[in-house]
Amino acid sequence: MKGQANALQERLRPQLLGYAGVLPVVGLLILAWSNTHWQSQALTFASVYGALILSFLGGIHWGFATTGFASAKHFFVSIVPSLWAWAALASPDLYTLIGIILGLVLFFAYEKNHAIAHRLPIWYLPLRARLTVGLSLGLAGFLPLATR
Repeated sequence: MKGQANALQERLRPQLLGYAGVLPVVGLLILAWSNTHWQSQALTFASVYGALILSFLGGIHWGFATTGFASAKHFFVSIVPSLWAWAALASPDLYTLIGIILGLVLFFAYEKNHAIAHRLPIWYLPLRARLTVGLSLGLAGFLPLATR
């Protein structure tokens, strides 16, 4: 019984924390669409937050490489999201949002199709899929504001 409770906690904790990680973008989206004075700043904050999340995903792969869970090539793979996010942030708002959304989706596709996918915890890829969709949709909600 205790083992089942621990297994449930091991699966539930990352899910709750992952979903909590989408809340800043949702909150900023609500703020941007409900208060025109905050639109520009909310767009900037959401873009930076999306870039941070993309960089964080690279950090996961850095961890894979340092622990031997994945090959040394993951050191290279792990810096790609950060460099991608930086390039996106250096672009005009519209291209920043598109770049971050594209980066999130492409990195998920990489993870899903990579050789280590079968070694990941069973909850990881389904959670990543849901979080990628949630964050991407949240960021996409800023697209009309980025064209103003």
